[in-house]
Amino acid sequence: MVTVPLCWGLDFSALFADPMRIIAAMILRSFQIAAIVLLLCGISEAQSGNVGMPDSIVIARNTFWDFGPPFDYYDLIQIKNDAQGLALDQVLVTPSGGSCMQPAIVEERAVILHKTMADVLQGRNPCSIPEKELHRELRRCKKCLSNSGVNVTMQVSCGGTDRKLRMDILDRDIYDRRTQTPANTSWTMSLLSHLNDALGPGSEDKPIFNMGPAEHHEVPDTALVREVGYGKFDQLFGLQAGVSQIVHEAGQAPLPPPSVAIESVTPVVPISPKIPVYPPIAQLANVEGLVNVRFDITSEGNVQNLVVLDGPKMLERAVADSVSTWTFPQSAWGGKGQAAIRFNLNCMARPSK
Repeated sequence: MVTVPLCWGLDFSALFADPMRIIAAMILRSFQIAAIVLLLCGISEAQSGNVGMPDSIVIARNTFWDFGPPFDYYDLIQIKNDAQGLALDQVLVTPSGGSCMQPAIVEERAVILHKTMADVLQGRNPCSIPEKELHRELRRCKKCLSNSGVNVTMQVSCGGTDRKLRMDILDRDIYDRRTQTPANTSWTMSLLSHLNDALGPGSEDKPIFNMGPAEHHEVPDTALVREVGYGKFDQLFGLQAGVSQIVHEAGQAPLPPPSVAIESVTPVVPISPKIPVYPPIAQLANVEGLVNVRFDITSEGNVQNLVVLDGPKMLERAVADSVSTWTFPQSAWGGKGQAAIRFNLNCMARPSK
């Protein structure tokens, strides 16, 4: 009796009826198995250290802090062999801070290092790092809370096979010297520190709150920035991060600046009235609206006995400080006055390009 293993998934009723079809199916399955074996062998060879140093590496880094907004910062570092050494190209993507004062920003830095790939990698080939070691390090603190840290994904070509190495840095690795940081994570921290020294400061040097007026930054029109914007590296950061969408947002037309305007004054318009300054803290808190005040006009045309009738509390002081300096023409002397001043963030509707 002829037996055929069930794993081949053959139709026994047709075994003798259509032998050519059966042979073709067996050949196809053989090719599939051979491809899987070759892939596994390639990965095994890469991890065994039998491949040379990679010619290029891409590092996707998500740095997150427990203060903000923004709470997350993203950057992509591309390392390539160059005729003069190593070409480092970094794209930094900062999400919007959730207010009109902090729009999304995309920056780029590029430098040439007169070093080899082995120098930058400190003599270590990432292709030789076993996958099981990476999994073990990622699971080392599965139930621990980490309010700050760095999620790192490194993409490297190892013997013709692309590998993605995930090595996350916990807040205790950064702040607590007593922490026994695993070898691969420690090497990643050292590598990133070396790259930071070459490329410039990262998110840790950005201000927690931007208390100045919003500045529009043009998105650099380079090949790597376009690739980030097209979503080529979204999977390295994690699709939920939406890095390509942040790049798109940063490329939109700038928002108009916040405005302050005198909406009405009675009984007459003051002489060269001082316009209130929009408090930065109110902008950061997305506070806008109308402030109404009442006051007396002295016999010299000055303002006294000012009372705020209504309006957002965070805007009252700015209005009082400004209106108190107003002077009125002689026709209003000795009378009473009222004013309404409008504060507008102007960030609800975005102008078209």
